[in-house]
Amino acid sequence: MLVVFLAFISENTKDKSKKISNYYKVLIFIALTLFAGFRSISVGSDTNMYANRFERQYLSFMELMTQHTRIEIGYRFLEYIASLFSHQYVAILLVTASVVLFFQLKGIYKLSENRAISIFVFITFGIYTYVFNGARQALAAGVFVYAIVFLVQGKFKKYVFWILIASFFHKSVIFGIPLYFLFRTKFSTKLFFFLIMATVVVIAFFNVFMGYMTLFSEQYAKYQDIEATGGAYLTLAFTLLSLFFVLIRPKILTRFKKTYDVYLNMFLFGTMVYVIVYFSGAYIEMTRLALYYILTAMFIWPIIFKSLQQKEIALVFVFFIVVHIFFFYIFIGEMASLNPYIVNPQILNLI
Repeated sequence: MLVVFLAFISENTKDKSKKISNYYKVLIFIALTLFAGFRSISVGSDTNMYANRFERQYLSFMELMTQHTRIEIGYRFLEYIASLFSHQYVAILLVTASVVLFFQLKGIYKLSENRAISIFVFITFGIYTYVFNGARQALAAGVFVYAIVFLVQGKFKKYVFWILIASFFHKSVIFGIPLYFLFRTKFSTKLFFFLIMATVVVIAFFNVFMGYMTLFSEQYAKYQDIEATGGAYLTLAFTLLSLFFVLIRPKILTRFKKTYDVYLNMFLFGTMVYVIVYFSGAYIEMTRLALYYILTAMFIWPIIFKSLQQKEIALVFVFFIVVHIFFFYIFIGEMASLNPYIVNPQILNLI
């Protein structure tokens, strides 16, 4: 709540004093970075793996860069940078969080029509806390947020460039390149039903589809064989939210419509991933692929509130709060070992 309050102040002072607004931006960055970086090894489903890997290895730069591992070279480079400061795992957590948040906040400040709303969604929608779990994919998603700037502007080469940079942290982001043309398509009923039909086809031929996916990365092989372990509530929630975004589209102001369509198409694609995973019975962890696309909710909501008439805002705002409290409860209370938050004892010892 403190960070959202700081974002609200920054948003309301940006036209009056750029210096004061930037001051609050720095505070937001520091607060979010320290909260993620100072966590204990027990907070986050993958933290233990990344922390143990970092503390066990004492490799030179060349040894780390030429290491035979499925860990992407970009993440290994960050491990080297972190090792210059310390070999305690707090170093890699802080370096990872700072890079992720730099790109994510940079994207928010460039794209959002209301930064306070975007940061509220960023936190409650599980986008921020993703760095607590899938560090490498969080890094890729962070850079991808910045790539969306060029997607919106229609600058294909720059969009591809930043996705390639993101792929140094997690290869799955590469799928965003061919999707450029889908995301840039004007939303229509025809497109909506095309996405529905595509979802049905992928579910029906899921094993065939995953066979091609394993050609790209062996990691996806496990998704064919492991039974789904949950996700019904999230699948339903994303589906209902997608329908809401579609139904409210006619109220979007003309000047926002083209940009809104980009974000909407991306969000619908992310929802497709959830629906496919749930109904195909695939391993629920495959929903991680949706992260790159559902994060556009950060930009959709500010456009909605900018477009609505004053008398319409109250009801939508209540829906907005209820939806995001639900998501926050699911992501923080029920998933990914995020609760309770425990401070890294290494930090306490230093103090």
